[in-house]
Amino acid sequence: MAELEFRGLRKAFDGGAVAVDDLDLVVADGEFLVLVGPSGSGKTTVLRMAAGLERATAGEVLIGGQVVNDVAPPDRDIAMVFQTYALYPHMTVYDNMAYGLKLHGVKKREIRPRVLSTAKMLELDDLLRRKPAQLSGGQRQRVAMGRAIVREPAAFLMDEPLSNLDAKLRVEMRTYLATLHQRLRTTTLYVTHDQTEAMTMGDRVAVMRDGRLQQVDVPHVLYERPANAFVAGFIGSPAMNLLRARLTGESGAISAQLGEAVLPLPRSLLARRPGLARYTGAEVVVGIRPEDIEDASLVSSANGSSLSVRVTLAEELGAEVIAHFPLAGDTGPAGADPAPQPPEAETAGDSGVMLTARLSPRSAARTGQPLRVAIDLERLHFFDPENDEAIW
Repeated sequence: MAELEFRGLRKAFDGGAVAVDDLDLVVADGEFLVLVGPSGSGKTTVLRMAAGLERATAGEVLIGGQVVNDVAPPDRDIAMVFQTYALYPHMTVYDNMAYGLKLHGVKKREIRPRVLSTAKMLELDDLLRRKPAQLSGGQRQRVAMGRAIVREPAAFLMDEPLSNLDAKLRVEMRTYLATLHQRLRTTTLYVTHDQTEAMTMGDRVAVMRDGRLQQVDVPHVLYERPANAFVAGFIGSPAMNLLRARLTGESGAISAQLGEAVLPLPRSLLARRPGLARYTGAEVVVGIRPEDIEDASLVSSANGSSLSVRVTLAEELGAEVIAHFPLAGDTGPAGADPAPQPPEAETAGDSGVMLTARLSPRSAARTGQPLRVAIDLERLHFFDPENDEAIW
């Protein structure tokens, strides 16, 4: 095992396109770090530079404290697991797993016990005589991982290895990979665009956008204290609602005005975010996670404000209801009954901004029907509209 480090890493392609810009990142010895971001964020390019498949324009790649920019890929003591499995179709499972060892000159008497031991760990010992065409997608991916594990490298590089699997198998393999890492404790850099995958698997998660690192931290901190609006919107599913609002206030009391809706901010929230006082009278971006909105009829706590809305779409998923609705202006204490309104005025307060809420399965939310929702005001997030940075 070894530490993997990037110092001032940059990659510019012919034509001037910059894929990675000034990346400083350390994957600690034995750590499972997930590099996540949307398509085109530069995460796969980082992985390929670590593997030696792309040459860095500037900066350094270090493995075990040694700069490896000029070291050929086979000599970097890393093993890569690809999205497409990359198995040899004419070889058996055993031969696929043994092939890399043969290339590295490992003696035959040493190869067999290493392959058999790894196959047993991955529950492949009954499949060693089969060829890839005779395996399921999950079995093929385990063979690809086995081929990497059997080499006993200093670090693993994994490029979206689960993206070709169906949803159920992907969840199973996430758990399998995380458990496997606990056993091996091999330094791992794992690339994915799936933030759920990142949050459930990574010891730490590094978020990239347009070639630049946005934030790196443990999953809980990324969720609770996103550094900027991009991270806030990217981490969490469904995504955080991000809305323009104006802060108004007097005598130390501050409210967020979203269209015609006015949300009074609790003093405890203002105490945790003293920087909000500087934005009184100015615009901010307010972040509301879907799970911090609930059917007001099911909320007993007074820690919130409620809005009357009309649900445009309710997705009933069994364990939860995902509701979508435009923001309305009628506010009141959480748990209050909707104020009576004439039919033509029920959406008169709408600001045109759509919200997504993750509601209890006991919610009465139905497509096309009115609903009163409660927002947990203690859980609101705030960002500067000019630079998108979190306000604390």
